[in-house]
Amino acid sequence: MTLVRAKITVTALMALPIVTRDGAAAERAVRGVALGLFSEDAGWSYRPLLDEIAATGADHVELVVAWYQADASSTEIVDHPRYTAPPEALAAAIRDARAAGLAVTLFPIVRLSAPRTPDEWRGTLAPRDRDAWWRSYRDKLLALARLAARERVAVLSVGSELSTLDGARDRAAWAATVAEVRRVFAGKLMYSGNWDHYRDVAIYDLVDVVGLCGYFALVPRGGPSTVDDVTRGWRDLRAELSRFARAAGRPLVFTEVGYRSIAGAAAAPWDEGAAGTVDLDEQRRCYEAFRRVWSSAPPDVFGGVYFWNWYGWGGPTSRAYTPRNKPAAAEIKLFFK
Repeated sequence: MTLVRAKITVTALMALPIVTRDGAAAERAVRGVALGLFSEDAGWSYRPLLDEIAATGADHVELVVAWYQADASSTEIVDHPRYTAPPEALAAAIRDARAAGLAVTLFPIVRLSAPRTPDEWRGTLAPRDRDAWWRSYRDKLLALARLAARERVAVLSVGSELSTLDGARDRAAWAATVAEVRRVFAGKLMYSGNWDHYRDVAIYDLVDVVGLCGYFALVPRGGPSTVDDVTRGWRDLRAELSRFARAAGRPLVFTEVGYRSIAGAAAAPWDEGAAGTVDLDEQRRCYEAFRRVWSSAPPDVFGGVYFWNWYGWGGPTSRAYTPRNKPAAAEIKLFFK
């Protein structure tokens, strides 16, 4: 792809360690943790969680904002009355993150409130009126971009895992949307492709950061998942992803890397609804394998990571992705160190 845009000048807080389109060299990969703003209490403070994230050695936090549409064919994207952080809660979280010493990435995701089948999700959207969907999505993104500009956010994701809408067919709609966002937001823009689709994303050249969600299967289903097994899985993927990054001319940023603390997590990290017994050590082994493989990755390949997702109670009985109060948190600290 042709790299034609000049580097956007932003404040030191906003600077991301990536290879920019004018050839500027990276300094250091992003050390990030994602935090879903999923509390049903609009006035709830995320500051304690943000302080915990900073204590891991992270320098970035990815604040996740959930938008909703009814099903994959819907054309209207809305705030959920319970599960979408209102603007005032989002602004407070951004300010608290900066007070904790963290640069902020805003990461909107589209969820379905009434999927028609278990297989419908944001990666399978097929709006019955594509133009109407794009008008709705653009309005939501522009409102978020204005808030991001007011609150001096470092990075704004323009989308994530929209696999049926990030190809050549919708490139013109993306180009128009990104151009409008750039008129109101001066920070870095990112797009995050899905782990099984990133090669087919047709819009990476429109943004500054090449992101992807890293829920790759690391071992076969039912197979062993020792640290060495999982490390081999990541090592093979690193070779493949390195070729992609070098062809793109920019390093990759993992916008999501995470594992549920259940048996079998390494075989299907993307499966948030899988049954399984609690296995804190399988989660930890997955993090250790990531650390083994990616801590030595060169800066032209690896632009950083956001570990998914700090939100949740955590602890020894938790099957969720959160590494809070689990052995996996120690692996995150080692990686950032």
